[in-house]
Amino acid sequence: MKLITCMSILTMMILASCGNQSGNEASEDEQLQSEEVMPDIDGVSELQTPSDDEAQRDEIDKEDLPEDVINLLERDSLLSTLQLKKVYKVIEDGETFYDIAFETDEKETMMVLISGEGEVLEY
Repeated sequence: MKLITCMSILTMMILASCGNQSGNEASEDEQLQSEEVMPDIDGVSELQTPSDDEAQRDEIDKEDLPEDVINLLERDSLLSTLQLKKVYKVIEDGETFYDIAFETDEKETMMVLISGEGEVLEY
C-alpha cells in the first residue's frame, strides 16, 4: 500500500513539474514579445498610427456642432424631445458626420447619425 501511495505521489510531482515548465516557457515567450520594440515613425509607434481605412471618432461638446446640425436637433419632432447624452464627430473618407447619443424616456440609448449638412442619415 505504501508503494502505491509513493508511486502515485511521485507521478503527480513529475506531472506537476512538467506542467510548470511549459507554463514558464509560455510566460518567457510572452515576455519576449512584450519587450520587442516597434519602429517609430516620427516618434509615434506603428501600433498607434491610425489606419487610412479607419474613421476618426472624437467626442465633442454640443456647442461645437455646426449650425445646420443644431437647427435639425431643435426642430425635429422626435430628437428635440430626447435628452442629448454624447456627441461624436466622425471623419471618414474626407466626410464629416456626427454620431449623437440620446437617452429615451425609457432610459435607453438611441444613436443618430447626422451629416455635416444637418441631414439624418441613420436612426
